[in-house]
Amino acid sequence: MATPEPARNPVDEALDLLGATLAGAEANDREDLARRLRAARDELTSATTAGRRVAAMRRASQELLRALDSLRSDLRYRRAALSDPARAARLRAELGALRTRSARLRGVSREWSQILGDGFAGLTSDVEFSLRTRTRAVVVDTERDIGEHDPGKERAEIMGRFRGRLAAEADRLRVELDYGVRVVADRLTEGTELTERLPMPAIPVPPGAETVAAIEEPPAGDAGRTPIPARLLTVVMPSYGGIMMAFVLTRFLGVAVPVWMLVTGACLGAIGLGGAALSGERKRGLDRRRAEVRTAVRSMVDEFQLTVGKQVRDAARSANAELRRAVTAALTRRDDELDARLGAALSAVEGLEKVAADLKDIDEDLATIDGLRRRAGTLMPHFPG
Repeated sequence: MATPEPARNPVDEALDLLGATLAGAEANDREDLARRLRAARDELTSATTAGRRVAAMRRASQELLRALDSLRSDLRYRRAALSDPARAARLRAELGALRTRSARLRGVSREWSQILGDGFAGLTSDVEFSLRTRTRAVVVDTERDIGEHDPGKERAEIMGRFRGRLAAEADRLRVELDYGVRVVADRLTEGTELTERLPMPAIPVPPGAETVAAIEEPPAGDAGRTPIPARLLTVVMPSYGGIMMAFVLTRFLGVAVPVWMLVTGACLGAIGLGGAALSGERKRGLDRRRAEVRTAVRSMVDEFQLTVGKQVRDAARSANAELRRAVTAALTRRDDELDARLGAALSAVEGLEKVAADLKDIDEDLATIDGLRRRAGTLMPHFPG
């Protein structure tokens, strides 16, 4: 007669079932089940009293049945998916679509450098043209302002308004540059078919007031100014000439003119000629001061154009480099993602040849789970809830 197999200790049986079920949960990437099974196993192994052991066995039985049922549901779902007759066609269609999309995107990605170069070339040209046009308008307005005021008395006010206009134009150019860089970045995003908008590069251009404050006003020069004695002569000589002509003409013509009338006429002539000479000298002085301020304005505008033009070119070069790095990184990430998806799709299609073997493995796993569940079910009568 065969010797009957001795009855196994329920605790050892429970620990054996917990270990086998835990291995199945880990193999199927069910960390939630594995965590609960480990907790049940640890509670059972650490129970020292009969009461704790009974409670641990009850919990172990419940966790075993719950985990086995969940694993069986997963395997059945996987078996149904593998047995789907449309699955093979769907996987092959997905692989073909991914290959087509990958080839198209890689072809598009080769043109981004030209989009970037053309965009910044046009942007720099537009901003420099705007700089020259706007500064020309500032010069015209400032010269009109000079023509309406006396620079000798209001030079500070005139130059203050002039500097304010230059600062405003510099800030406006920075806004144009910022908008132009954003347009180039959006063209790159659209041209390369990126799903996320490229980040806006920094525009390292200082404020307009800071730029204009660094431009020094040319010092007032003495070139072309008439010396004071010469200016006095231009006023005195016509007066003196008028007096002398009055005396000479009366003597030459032999006309007897009372002295008081002769003196009065000479004085009036002298005053008239001297006043006209003085008025002409004032007009020449005003024209000279206006010409001097106009020269200073043009000189400052030339320096302003050089300074702001360099700032624009440097900022465009910096933004170009930053966008180049951003596009390269974005395209690299997209290529890596496409390669990963292509690899997964290719593996899935290649795995179609092993469907029969996979179905056989799933059936064996289901049979194993059914056996473990029957064994787990024998624990419950000993430890009712």
